[in-house]
Amino acid sequence: MIRLADLRSYAMALPEVVEKPHFRLPGFRVADKLLAHLERGDAHAIVCVGQAEASTAAADQPDIYEEVWRNGRIFVGLRVDLCKVTEERMRELIEHAWRNRAPKRLVAAHDNR
Repeated sequence: MIRLADLRSYAMALPEVVEKPHFRLPGFRVADKLLAHLERGDAHAIVCVGQAEASTAAADQPDIYEEVWRNGRIFVGLRVDLCKVTEERMRELIEHAWRNRAPKRLVAAHDNR
């Protein structure tokens, strides 16, 4: 099972990520944009990947992933079952969320290092 300490290490390894609570739950941001947060109970996390990636993941593995929508109209991200997702896949999702939310200059600088 992926734990908060694991999420923290994956997220904080990326440039300019800060940990900041999201509705009193642990969350991670880049440029003050949420990229991932833990849900109550610590069994799930929401990762702010792109809508196409979330849709594909949820369709391919609905026992692990679920698209999250606010009011049924605004795409939020991908809910991930932390008991079922692999460490490698969770790292990948955190990086994809970072790329999705980080300023383009920061992504370019990271890719050119």
